[in-house]
Amino acid sequence: MANVDLMVLAGDYVKTAVISEWKVKVGDKVSKGDVLLEVETNKVVQGIESPCDGVVEQILFEEGDDVEISKTVAVIGDGSGAAASATAAAPAAPAAAPAAEGGKKERTVISPVAKKMAKEMGIDLDALAARYPGKRISKDDVLEFASQPAAAEEPAPAAPAAPAEPAAAPAAPAAVTEIPVKGMRKSVGTAMRASAYTKPHVTMQIDVCIDAMLGMKDYLKCKYTDKKITLTGLLALAVRSALKECPYMNGQSTEEMITLHEAIHLGIAVDLPGGLMVPVIKDASSMSALELFEAVNTTAKACREGSLGPSSYAGGTFTISNVGSTGVRYFTPIINSPEIAILGVGSSRKELCLCDGEVCECTMIGLSLSFDHAAVDGSPAGRFLKVLKEKIEHPFMMAM
Repeated sequence: MANVDLMVLAGDYVKTAVISEWKVKVGDKVSKGDVLLEVETNKVVQGIESPCDGVVEQILFEEGDDVEISKTVAVIGDGSGAAASATAAAPAAPAAAPAAEGGKKERTVISPVAKKMAKEMGIDLDALAARYPGKRISKDDVLEFASQPAAAEEPAPAAPAAPAEPAAAPAAPAAVTEIPVKGMRKSVGTAMRASAYTKPHVTMQIDVCIDAMLGMKDYLKCKYTDKKITLTGLLALAVRSALKECPYMNGQSTEEMITLHEAIHLGIAVDLPGGLMVPVIKDASSMSALELFEAVNTTAKACREGSLGPSSYAGGTFTISNVGSTGVRYFTPIINSPEIAILGVGSSRKELCLCDGEVCECTMIGLSLSFDHAAVDGSPAGRFLKVLKEKIEHPFMMAM
């Protein structure tokens, strides 16, 4: 017999995890290495494998539960305890059910997760039990119940004194979608609220011409045909160069301490269907330009594929968030706490500019720098943006 816990995640500094999906049920035969369940932690989904061959005898937590990694979540045995475990499943609170024929009541059981969800949604447990008599009500049943409004009871109408116009059919209620906040969405929300509440955000914005950088991109693509050269990679190179010149922007801050780092650990925000994730390129300051370009591409790709562990999202000292593909010109990015600052990159557009006394067409982008005003004042933050602008508009300066 073996107890299954989530301690395999401890190496990535995780204390709790949300059970997102069980891949097995009580009574299933499993082999060592089979994935028993998937959990979400620090916005990452990971599979938990069986430590041995055997039969699933107990499942102690349900999908959606937030569990300490030291807790036992399942028991694998020889199968002798599976039947007993199935009949003596995790205790659940019985709900009142309508009387059946002969005066007996059918016992309706509500799972702990479903009961909690019903209370949060204001659903009457008796009404829920009446809809599903004699079964164990799950969270899916609660969602189904909530999506089907009960018919309102109306008193019998009095006999009309005279014929009346037929009443118009009542309009169908508008559809409402309720999305429980958990897993990745909960992690993102918690981090954003914590940063917004604890760091005094100030955002500065500036326009930058990227024609020279686009020319550099075309040159590098021709010179290194086997490499993927992107504007995000070149912006990361410019940010790294500016941070070396303005090290007061490269670090982390709390109420008690400002920690500046010599090494640049660059976060690259990646937008996924379930929420925003920020994998970190460790020691970006020690990479060559081509190595940094490759790291930007492979890190974002691995993030989208879900192959990065929780430690890949920790330890950043500065973050870049590029929303240019959405057409947004400027925005106010929230600092990826505990970092000091984050750079928001907007969309590019063509504008007429005055160059050496002549009107010319330029490709411009908007940059938005949000910084922790408790850690950095406005003038140093403005100097960082000025240096970054120079690096982007004169890319050769990044080698200096």
